[in-house]
Amino acid sequence: MTELIVKGEEFVVIPKAEYLRMKREIGEEAEGDDIEFMEKAIGQSLRKAREFAGLTQAELAKRLKRSQALVSSAENGNKDIGIRYVKSVLTACGLPEDWKP
Repeated sequence: MTELIVKGEEFVVIPKAEYLRMKREIGEEAEGDDIEFMEKAIGQSLRKAREFAGLTQAELAKRLKRSQALVSSAENGNKDIGIRYVKSVLTACGLPEDWKP
């Protein structure tokens, strides 16, 4: 995995084989909407971080000072979230920024 910053925005570049493995893991076909796939994959990682920390969605929401509905939407890949939110979740879960599920 490589981190990349373009015009101040952070991106992550992963090998294609890893990308396809991740798609298979969440039940996506090799074809399809890649943005939707990545939102779901990020959501799954957020859920795994929360569960690893032993928190409910409501407990995480309280730590983030956000709603439980937002936490749920992010975990389901239904909410457009940014790197700041991801970092906040990891911090709230007591995990380092480079944590991997």
